[in-house]
Order: sequence, then C-alpha cells, then structure tokens
Amino acid sequence: MSAWDTIVVGSGISGLSAAVVLARHGRRVLVLESHVVPGGCMQMFQRRGPQGGKLRFDVGVHYVGSLFSGQVMWRLFRYLGIDVPTRPLARDGYDHISTPTCDWDVPVGWQALAAKLRAMLPAESTAIDAFVARMAGIESGLNWHALNPEAEGAYDRTLWETSLGQYLQSLGASARLRSLLCAQSSLYGVAAGQVPLAIHAAVVGSTMEGPHYIVGGGDAITTALVARLRELGGELQTRAAVASATVHSGRVTGVKLNDGRELAAQEVILALHPRVAAGLMPPDAWRGALRQRLDAAPECVGMVCLYGTVSGDLGVHANRNHYLLRQDDPDCFFRPELQGPADAVVNFPPPAPGAPQQFTAMSSALWQWFEPWAGTKTSRRGPQYSQFKAALTARVMAMIEQRMPDLRGRMQVVETATPLTLRDYVGYPGGGLYGLQPSLLSQGRNGVRRRTRYEGLFVTGAGTGAPGVLGACVTGFGVAGTLLGSDRLIHAVRSETEPGAA
Repeated sequence: MSAWDTIVVGSGISGLSAAVVLARHGRRVLVLESHVVPGGCMQMFQRRGPQGGKLRFDVGVHYVGSLFSGQVMWRLFRYLGIDVPTRPLARDGYDHISTPTCDWDVPVGWQALAAKLRAMLPAESTAIDAFVARMAGIESGLNWHALNPEAEGAYDRTLWETSLGQYLQSLGASARLRSLLCAQSSLYGVAAGQVPLAIHAAVVGSTMEGPHYIVGGGDAITTALVARLRELGGELQTRAAVASATVHSGRVTGVKLNDGRELAAQEVILALHPRVAAGLMPPDAWRGALRQRLDAAPECVGMVCLYGTVSGDLGVHANRNHYLLRQDDPDCFFRPELQGPADAVVNFPPPAPGAPQQFTAMSSALWQWFEPWAGTKTSRRGPQYSQFKAALTARVMAMIEQRMPDLRGRMQVVETATPLTLRDYVGYPGGGLYGLQPSLLSQGRNGVRRRTRYEGLFVTGAGTGAPGVLGACVTGFGVAGTLLGSDRLIHAVRSETEPGAA
C-alpha cells in the first residue's frame, strides 16, 4: 500500500489549500516543493535593512480581498482551520489612482463606488449603475465566489468571451469613465480589451468588498497552512523537485523525483504554472487542441518589483495602495517603456513591531528586455545586468517622487526583483505578473482543464482560474471538490463557516 493517497506538487496557496481540504476529509496527503521554502508567490525573503537590521519582504502578497466576516476569503480560511491576522484598508479609499489629469480614491463596496462615480460623472449615471449591477451579478453567479453550488456563471460563455473593454463600449462609457473603471487592471495583469468580464468581476470585486493587508505577510498564510496540514496527518517536503508524473494503464501511479526516487499515490495534483505542469505529464494527458491553445496563450507582462523602507510617518498614504500611471489610459501599464518615469503600484504593508515601515513598488517590464541574461543564475548575471536593474529602479522611484513628493528622500530601496527572479523562484516561465495571462485566449472554453485523460491526475493553480490569493485558493478548493464532490464541498464550506458558529 502507498504511504500517500494524494501527492500535491507545488506549495503555493492553491496546492496547500487543496492538500488541507483533502486531509480534512481523511486523505493521506504529501506536498512536494522544489524550492527551499514553501509558499510559491506567498514566500518571503530576507535582506539587511538600511539601519543594519534584518527585514523580511513579501514576494507577491500585497493585499487580499473578501476578508470581512462572512465574506468568501474569510470563510475559506476558516474552513481550512487557519487564523490569519489581517488589517483592513481605508474604507473611503483603499486604492488611490493617480494619472496625469486625475487623482481619486476607490472606496470599499460596489455601491459606494457607484455613488462616488455618479458624483464625478453625473451624465453617465445610467452606465455606472449598469456596470456595477453587472459586476455584482457576475460575482453572485460564480459558484465558489458565491459559495452557491446552483450558480451557473461558469457555464455562461458571455462572461468568458466578452472583454471588459467591449462591455464598457456597449454601455457608451466615456474615455474618462473607462479610465477610472480599468485603473486597477494590474491586479490581474490583462488590458481591458483582453480581460474577460468574469475575471474583472471576480478579482476587482473581491478587493472592492473586503480589502485587507495580511499582518506578517505571506508567511502568515503559508506557515498556518503547513502547520494545519501536519496537524491533519499530511506532510510537506521541500527541495523535492518532481521530474514527472508516472502513469500506467490509463491512470496515475505517483511521481518520479529528479533525484531518482519514485513515490506512489492514487492521485497526483500538479499545482503549478500550466506550462510547467504540462512538462511533467505525458504528452497526451490533455487533448491536442488544448495543448495547442496553451502553447499559443500569452504570459502576463513581466514584473519589476522594488522592496524598501520608508522613514517617518506615511500620513495620507497609509492604509491604502497607490496606482501611479504615466498616462490617463490604464492600458499603458501593459506597454512599458525604457525612458521616463515608469508606472508603479505602491503598497505600504503594516510593519512588524519595532520594525521600520516597508514598501513594495511593482512596475511592468517586457521579457525581451531580459533575454540577454536568460541563461544566467541569480547573483551571477554580471555588471551590465546590475546597471540595467539600477536604471529600472531609478525610473520607478522617479514616478513615486513625482506623484508622492512628500516621500522624496525618505524611501530607500533594499532590493529589486525582475522577471528573471519570478522565473527562478516562483516558477513562472516568462517571468509574468501572474504567470499565464488570464485573457480571452486562456479562459472559458480556451481555459486549462483541471482533469486530464489519466484517472487521478489533475492540474490546479492560478493559471487554471483567476489570479491573486483568493483566485488561487479557489482553484485549490475546486480541485479538491473534483475529488470529493463540488456541491458537497461548497455546502460544507457554507454551513461550517457561518459567522458566529463555533
């Protein structure tokens, strides 16, 4: 008999969530992680601070939505049995948008957003109300986001084959209204003309309804999930790179590791970037048409991320995120340039007791810029790479100092990550913001399939659904539901996580 019922490959929130849910339901679960630490995009890294102390920075967790009591992320954490410390962002403006001609704060809640937009653009009240009603309706139609097994939004092709840009055009929205409504597009990494309505509603809707910082960063989630997995009898192994899933007579039999070990299991879940997962499966695990679509699907625009500290009080910048766009058209984020101040999304997470205030500033980049160093390893990329990275850092800081002049001279950059960093540490082949671009070309009928042709072999992860902590967590619950019964699992999550329940 195998020591494990289920092997999960990948320890991001999707893989860990699936593992914990399955362990809760009696399965013996092993999670394998190729890196030295678990967490995927939730992992953190350590650097020496400007004053000599050690600082820990988040790789990818900046803020998480739907975390007020009773909301879906709150319920999923509760069902997983983890207690994650959080701090809500400012209700009157959790996201601050800054363009050359506009500065405004996005309030918490769809109805609050509608009221604010109507006050700004009264002539477009009809379009604004229609848009908000449509977004709220889409959210309620996605079964895992609504925790309603009867919801059928996943089968409504219009939600996956109509772009946000097309829908706004059908409403007759002005360029100004389109700019305001699309400014948060970096949350999912796709321009308005390519993002399906369902992705925008799910991702922006989540942040709109319950935005929180995670106190302690991504480690607070990862550590809690790993501890819960072990409490339930499961296990995690790091430095355990998988070479392939093994199959026989039409079903999965386990995995083979790079070190030659073979581990047997009845089920294998590849919680990885879809292209990476495809490389671990037999070529015929997905039908040919799906493999061709995956080969053609684009990666998200690349990411450059600055990590550093801020001295003094944040003042008006506290408890909110800042989207600093170099043009009034938010799609400029997906057309990065190599001159002038660069677009930046700036976060100020709550500091640990006694630690300095930190910041992260995310900007976009093209993979082509880094191809000269594609064959190199971290810390061995040479002086030209260091100079190029320093120039990119200066451009991002120029934008921050232009739009937030009161912070000039108070911010010190400790580290800068590039698309090569994401490729090497998170496993995103193209170094994109969220890996595979969640666009019309890779969602709905064009999306990655959870099931494969081999019994017991599954694929999950953000690339099979929406990006972000909630999106990836939902995919973990989704693949667990495939094994346990989706309707049954949704009912269990809803019934066992009512606010106030023991």
